[in-house]
Amino acid sequence: MSTPPRFTHASGLRRLLIELHRCPDGWSGPEAQALLAYCTERYRTLARKYGQSGEDAATAAYEALTATATRWARDPWGVVTTAVQRTLQAEQRAHGLLCGAERARHLMHAPVHDVTRFADNELVERDPAFQVTGVADEDATATSGVTARFVPTDEALAEAARIFVACGWPADVARGALELVCSRLIEAGHRRRAFEYLRRHPEAWAHLDLSQEQWTRVLTVVLGTQHPDLAATDLGRGLLWRLFVGQRREEISCDPAVTRALATAAPLSLEARHA
Repeated sequence: MSTPPRFTHASGLRRLLIELHRCPDGWSGPEAQALLAYCTERYRTLARKYGQSGEDAATAAYEALTATATRWARDPWGVVTTAVQRTLQAEQRAHGLLCGAERARHLMHAPVHDVTRFADNELVERDPAFQVTGVADEDATATSGVTARFVPTDEALAEAARIFVACGWPADVARGALELVCSRLIEAGHRRRAFEYLRRHPEAWAHLDLSQEQWTRVLTVVLGTQHPDLAATDLGRGLLWRLFVGQRREEISCDPAVTRALATAAPLSLEARHA
């Protein structure tokens, strides 16, 4: 019978967390990766209860595992479990209230009901004034001066990668970042969920050798600014959407909001600043 990993017990987890605190690079090592995988399975059922995935729970667990209080707690697993549950609850509440998770934490026990989404209202289906004909987004095409047409995913990704490269990104890193975003977007089925998951997931930016600040800039460019007031703008819709509806790479490359953000988020930019 194989011996269970030391982190399954409170004392072993505490020792591992102290080691990882002293050597942060250890989070990319096999034991730390095994710990995160263990958290994914340990909290998968709890995550499902709140409409989220085991990976979402593992992200919440990582945030708890890196906290000072967890390292020195008498029962570190108890601290992690409580933190994961509260984070999952806040995420579920945030989704219902259409606000950020931190804001939702403060409203957790407040008598505030979930937002009724406009698209879920029966009025949308009953009133002809709300019916939309055609498949083109007329507002988007009118403002951008392009014809809305379907752009195959591979073509859109290739064009997006070329924009990244033009802003100073290595081609393989650009492609890897875009594929990572797209894979999570497909799994989540919702841009905001994909954005929030990727923004908080340390393996994403660490794998690409980016800081969290750089990675957040990339997500904002690719998936759009997650602010409701900007939802109908190019800035709010993001790079992938603009390519999907047919905007040309040359046009997007002239957008300073895109090029400036990508250039400052390029993997070599931090090294250049310290050179």
